[in-house]
Amino acid sequence: MNTNLVVDGDQDRIKALVECMLFIDYPVHLTILNHNMDDFISNIKSRLLCENFDVAIDDDNVDYHDFDGFMYLYPFPEDDLKDKEEVVNFLSPYLDQFRTSLNLAIKGGFSGKILINGYYDEILNYFATKFSGKEPNTVISTGLLGKTLLLKHLLRRYFNISLSDINVSVVGNQSTNLITWSRAYIGQSPILSYLANPNNLFSTEIFAKAEEILSQNHFDEVVQMKAILMILDAIFMEKPCLASVGHVVNLNDDVTAVSEPVMLNHTGMVSTVELVLSDKENQVYLESKKEVIDIINLIVEGSRDQDE
Repeated sequence: MNTNLVVDGDQDRIKALVECMLFIDYPVHLTILNHNMDDFISNIKSRLLCENFDVAIDDDNVDYHDFDGFMYLYPFPEDDLKDKEEVVNFLSPYLDQFRTSLNLAIKGGFSGKILINGYYDEILNYFATKFSGKEPNTVISTGLLGKTLLLKHLLRRYFNISLSDINVSVVGNQSTNLITWSRAYIGQSPILSYLANPNNLFSTEIFAKAEEILSQNHFDEVVQMKAILMILDAIFMEKPCLASVGHVVNLNDDVTAVSEPVMLNHTGMVSTVELVLSDKENQVYLESKKEVIDIINLIVEGSRDQDE
């Protein structure tokens, strides 16, 4: 029996998701809440080639009890946003739409998992746990999984080994993030030990190449779709994995949201042991948590001002 998913958000992002799932005949039944896509769905001839994937537009009689997952996809900015205020201005309209759509689903009896993908989706993850009332482990954003996948494949090629032998993550948020080099491994040995060994042919130049991936915030739809499918596979297709995804975390007396490695399986997100980093890495990681809190507070203050 196919998994039932419902998706809402930006039309172009949803179109990319549908085309990706069509191409691989992904075993889900996808319902789209964006009614502007009716013509697009009606004209997809390749649906006849799919044995497992099916897609339809919501007919306004949708029963949210039937859905296993709710997805919300929204865009990435064309250019880098310079400060927190610009981030808030970019996110606010999508957050409002997401809130309206998810609240409708919750009121309609939805009780499944929530997956969010877009720019700074850790922020929407935080608010989703607030206004949905759902357990935090069932609300997941792709966060920095895309960057982590790019990093792992770069290292796989550099060291010429299997991807499964690479254990490294990108943690933090969209603008303040870091590679966990102090906890990066090839098999059972730290990557740093390979680079420090004079008998190896490896060079620390790989650091610069890896950091270049982090510095590039341009949007790549293929990378995002691979990240989304990895999460869907883990939750709905019995392919559990360890992934650096966005979720809420505690910071002293506050609640914030960042990307960090967690286990994903049919229950949703399973927190692992506390991430132990070097002092320098931990400082950047702490900054990323505080930065998200600042953005959250700006959004909340803006909402209060509008109410007044």
